[in-house]
Amino acid sequence: MPDAVELRRDFLVSAPGALAAPIMAWEPGCLSTLEPVVTVIGAFDGVHLGHCSLIDSAVADGRLHGWRTVAVTFDPDPDAVVSTRPALKLTTHDDRLALLARTGVDAVLVIPFTPELSKLDHASFFSRVLLAACDVRAIHVGSDFRLGHHGASTVTIMQGWCAEHGIALTGHELVSCDGEVVSATHIREHIAEGELAQAEVELGRRYLVRGRIRSGRGEGTGMGFPTANVEVPHGIQLPKEGVYSGLALVEGSVWPAAINVGVPPTFRDRPKSASLEAHLIGFSGDVYGHDISLVFARRLRGLVKFSSVDELVRTVLDNIDSVKDEFGESGVVLDDL
Repeated sequence: MPDAVELRRDFLVSAPGALAAPIMAWEPGCLSTLEPVVTVIGAFDGVHLGHCSLIDSAVADGRLHGWRTVAVTFDPDPDAVVSTRPALKLTTHDDRLALLARTGVDAVLVIPFTPELSKLDHASFFSRVLLAACDVRAIHVGSDFRLGHHGASTVTIMQGWCAEHGIALTGHELVSCDGEVVSATHIREHIAEGELAQAEVELGRRYLVRGRIRSGRGEGTGMGFPTANVEVPHGIQLPKEGVYSGLALVEGSVWPAAINVGVPPTFRDRPKSASLEAHLIGFSGDVYGHDISLVFARRLRGLVKFSSVDELVRTVLDNIDSVKDEFGESGVVLDDL
């Protein structure tokens, strides 16, 4: 089982007593008590290593000048408003804000993203939205950041406007890892291909999915490995179909878990077949209707249609043994770590 620091990092849980910045909904003057401020702007899906590097630069700039630092993001993600096929997300809205609040900024500002907002040019966005909330002295963004209808305003264009208004805007080069630019798009691709090790490096933690436990086929118990069938919020990226080793957080305790992604071919024609289910090793109890968080560690195999139930049971029990070898056979109470 990972140590306390890893478990809290992987499940996005703060250590007891850890301070987090306040999360504030946009309204005129909402950040006036923090003025003047440095802002760092982005969608921040995943709050990955690239995002953290950008935020660190903004925080350092704020400290240098004696200003507060504010992370500015949007709800919903702009992609969900302007795209006909929005990308799947690496984090829920709540997790994204919680991660941002623990990056070292003094506040997180959430701006409602609407079709009307998407049509504003950079000058209108800065003057009517951002500067209406606070006295901004500096802005930090990624070098690929765009504003305005169809992303018409580049960093260079925005720097011209900001310079005229006494604001320093810096476009930071994107962070690379093993020769690849760290981005939510690339991380999403790694997860979709089951490449969890690379995704973990670029996220700075193992990949997490949250959901609600619901009733399923009810066949696992009779085979010796009862499963929690998990309903995931719409729009969240799942790993490639297959069986994974991982960890599960339920009711404050973390358990080793064998996780199945995708409907098993053997049961594809059965009602209530779940596309995400997990066997929690060492756990017993009724958790239907409870929330569950799953952390994915390693892909053990793809999905297979077995020739018999006996072959299925042998294979699944072997997978469970692999998880036991990796994470043990018992749970840990998270609050006691």
